[in-house]
Amino acid sequence: MSDGGKPDRGAYAPALISAGVIAVVLGGLAFGVVTYAQVKAQTSASQTTTARPRPVFALRKPLPPARVQWSSALRQIAIQDQNAKTQTKPQTLAGNFAAKLQKPALDQIRLPVILPRNGAAISAARAKLLSFGDAYALNLPQDQGVQITVYGNRSFVPADAGAISRRPMQRLLNVAENVAVEQTEAGWTATFERYGVVYTVDVSCDDIKSPACASDAYLRNAVSSFSDVTLGAQAQAEASAAAPQPSLLDKLNQNISKLVKGN
Repeated sequence: MSDGGKPDRGAYAPALISAGVIAVVLGGLAFGVVTYAQVKAQTSASQTTTARPRPVFALRKPLPPARVQWSSALRQIAIQDQNAKTQTKPQTLAGNFAAKLQKPALDQIRLPVILPRNGAAISAARAKLLSFGDAYALNLPQDQGVQITVYGNRSFVPADAGAISRRPMQRLLNVAENVAVEQTEAGWTATFERYGVVYTVDVSCDDIKSPACASDAYLRNAVSSFSDVTLGAQAQAEASAAAPQPSLLDKLNQNISKLVKGN
């Protein structure tokens, strides 16, 4: 068991999903991110020298999909629906997304899709969703050459212990989970675990010196904005199948309650 009381899942890496991004989880708690280009470079180097091990985990057979905490996602959706009823325009971004944006792609995703909360300063006007079944990529182009890309993944491959270095975890304002934040060549990236799966939020800039990429402040605000969630058709079906079924006593009490109300 890990220190957090969860089973120690050892080292594993989400399978390749989009743009060659691989998010790596160590012990179910510590995260790392490498690009496919980096994996290729390391692999090529290993062919000419024996000093650097080859990252063979990228070629291994994926493990069974991670178990999603569907009940937590459904509770958040219920909160969103309740909040929407009190708004002047009762429609959340999650609702808009599910109703209008790439619904065929959304319906093929078998994990919760996180979205900016209603009122967040993130534009979804040019959003593009890519489905990979047990993983997805959501691209949200912003103004002034800024790109926000969100990856969700529940598909993993085994990685040798110590193959990927640990990164320090941080606590961000208004974010319940621990988050690993790292600077990249194009901007910043943050990785965290929610609903039992791994999410990565990337911020990249056409001009690396622009305010959005000059520090990690823009990324931190972006991560804190992604508190809403939605489910496509396949995710909803899996969530329903995983929900506990009412017992005979529960059904009897429900029938009695209906009879009492009818009288």
